[in-house]
Amino acid sequence: MKVPCVERLDWLVVGLSFLQPAMTTIQLSNLTLVATALVLGSRFNLSEISRMWLKAKEVSTLSYFFSEINISISEMQKLYAVRVLQTYSLSGGYYIIDDTMEHHSRFCQWIHGVCCLFDHVLHTNLQSKCIVFLYYSDGVWIKFPITFRIFYKEEGSRMPWQKDLEFVHKTKNELALEMLQWALDQGFPKKAIVLADSWFCVEPLIKGLRRLKLAYILEAKTSYKVKLPCTTPKLTPTGRLAKQQFDLKSLENHFQTISSFTHCGFDRDLETGKPQKVLYHVKMDTIRFNAFPGKHRVVQSIDPAKETTKYLITNQLQFETTKIISAYSKRWVVEEFFRNAKQLSDMEGATIRSEQGVTLSLCLVSWIDFLLHYENYKGTTDGSQEESLSIPSIIRKAQADNMEAFIDKIQNDEVFIQEWIKVTKDNIHHFRKSNKELVDLDEINAIALSKAA
Repeated sequence: MKVPCVERLDWLVVGLSFLQPAMTTIQLSNLTLVATALVLGSRFNLSEISRMWLKAKEVSTLSYFFSEINISISEMQKLYAVRVLQTYSLSGGYYIIDDTMEHHSRFCQWIHGVCCLFDHVLHTNLQSKCIVFLYYSDGVWIKFPITFRIFYKEEGSRMPWQKDLEFVHKTKNELALEMLQWALDQGFPKKAIVLADSWFCVEPLIKGLRRLKLAYILEAKTSYKVKLPCTTPKLTPTGRLAKQQFDLKSLENHFQTISSFTHCGFDRDLETGKPQKVLYHVKMDTIRFNAFPGKHRVVQSIDPAKETTKYLITNQLQFETTKIISAYSKRWVVEEFFRNAKQLSDMEGATIRSEQGVTLSLCLVSWIDFLLHYENYKGTTDGSQEESLSIPSIIRKAQADNMEAFIDKIQNDEVFIQEWIKVTKDNIHHFRKSNKELVDLDEINAIALSKAA
């Protein structure tokens, strides 16, 4: 058994207080209990959380709290947005769009949102839940998830939970634009740059971003064709000049015709004596694509060490190569969020079955990430820490503080010791079900009928 939770973490209690208008005192108490247990090392399992709190009275209502209680998730998300905007003074920054999968076994097929989906990392079909996140970063200290949407599969192998449930299918690009519109409506900055990988670099998303008047830097697929002025005039079958006077060429072939390139990397460090380090060989051009409208500045970035090539496009035609590559590198923080959410907050372990429970668990994981980064932000701005800490370091500090409080408890609180021993012993034995003897049911029924006659 893990070390019991002694008391709620103060920064979680204060940090989640923005939910008071949408929840009762006991509901907020339950939420802070769960959040504290997750930070201190519990899996997202209500029984384990209950044991870590030594079966505190409030914890007995957790299952009902997540799945059945009458709360408004949309109201809570709006309250969260208000708290974020009150906490930080945001201007510019980056909106990062990405999706992740929560993998489940076939025994979890009744969990809301689980579908048979293709995983492009593992290259196989899995039973999983796909969630599209909108994440914000100022590029330095400020980081937090803004909102998320569960992706529902339109067709194919339907899971049992879908049979009697009606839902509107939306593509991931539609979900991304919906989240961006929601964020702008809540007051998030309009001058932030949208970052996304090649799966989102498609015509519907680009048209939507242009409609929202947002700047963007996206990774383009190598299969896209470039529009180039034709070398000889094109004529119609009747001999007239054709309307479309351009040729199509692949991105790779087009950049092969560009001879000039620059080196992008780190300058030498005079203090440590480290020499210059070349990270990328870079070419740039301003072109038009056949797949979507508008003129774009395109950067071809070749990594000589890994021998990989990426194409980054932006609608900001004044951006230089280093600014485009540096800005796109900020997209990595969302991958760190996915790692922390799954490894530290046990996002994939939440096996709550109802739609409300699943959504609330995802909200809680997002709010914990916001509060963890805010603790780091406060430490770097108030001078209490010299450098930015990793999120696991902040969690280990919370666990160390809980350990100190736990040691103090067992030295001075006899009631706590007896309760801990009782809960531990109650959890030792899990008895197997007894085997029933097989009988001939027809013979038994015949005997019962003869007696009744």
